[in-house]
Amino acid sequence: MSSANLPVAAPDRCDARVLFVAAAGPRRGYGHLVRCVSFARALGVRPLLAVRGSRRVVDTALAFGADVVADASPRVVRALQPDVVIVDDPIASSAKRWITAGRRAGALVVTVHDLGLGCREADVVIDGSVTRAGRGPKGSTSLNGSRFALLDPRLHETVRAREAQHRRVVIALGGGPRVRLAGAIADAIVAADPNTEVRIAGGFVVAPRSASSKVVWIGASRGLAAELAQASAAVVGGGVSLYEACALGVPTVGVPVVAAQVPTVRAFGRRGAVVAAPFGASAQDVADRTVSLMNDPTLQRSLTRRSQTLVDGRGASRAAATVIAMSQTRAASKPAAHQENR
Repeated sequence: MSSANLPVAAPDRCDARVLFVAAAGPRRGYGHLVRCVSFARALGVRPLLAVRGSRRVVDTALAFGADVVADASPRVVRALQPDVVIVDDPIASSAKRWITAGRRAGALVVTVHDLGLGCREADVVIDGSVTRAGRGPKGSTSLNGSRFALLDPRLHETVRAREAQHRRVVIALGGGPRVRLAGAIADAIVAADPNTEVRIAGGFVVAPRSASSKVVWIGASRGLAAELAQASAAVVGGGVSLYEACALGVPTVGVPVVAAQVPTVRAFGRRGAVVAAPFGASAQDVADRTVSLMNDPTLQRSLTRRSQTLVDGRGASRAAATVIAMSQTRAASKPAAHQENR
């Protein structure tokens, strides 16, 4: 089924029982988790999550405002009997087990992807990647392309502050080994332009020391929208933060921190939506690109215009409208006895 002529605005809330499944961690990142929470907000439901990851991942999910099931294995589906199972896990073998459990429970199964990765054997296949335009398996509903990027639905209502014209850079490259890179980029930016303030989204990691008082580490939060809205430029990886920065119109330098992010950053760069750094770029190279961007108002305006055209921040609402409509249709077709048993 094509995504053409699908609903673009979701009802106030979803009456279905929804279970989200996400993989996350310091090295994998928290983008899958963030997307589930954003999608839950668009559906109008409290996020109920089964998370694949460590205790830190569970704590992060709780900090994001989600409820977390104690048993993060597919057998929990049989116990909860959800109406909808939404899986955001790039490991195909793991995702397939949840898809199978969801189908056995009679649930509408939805999968969320980046660049087509992961198991796509679902009723609804969502891939909000800027590079995706293909179809899912025969018989599924495919929602592809940046029109369906799953971002916080409140993002498109966020207005960049007028004072964002001052020199403030937000860096969000994720945790794990990227923390050191973020710190080095920040120090190089401040060394080149002492009037610039740099704020690094360090998440749940211990912030390394910086030689400059102009470098500030931001603790864990429920999102970067407020920080990005105050920034005159951003340095982000090729994950969710890149789409968020573009939706907000923040002039951005995209830095692929792992090889899998290269196609996404390059695609945004080809469309003139970001300044694309190459994979493996040095901290000094990224800093030079960032300072050059802040000194070029014409390029800033061009990036803002093109990025917001490419990512408008309404993707989660579009996807939610489709999921709600399909869930309601499925519920209406079930026998009355089955409804009473639930």
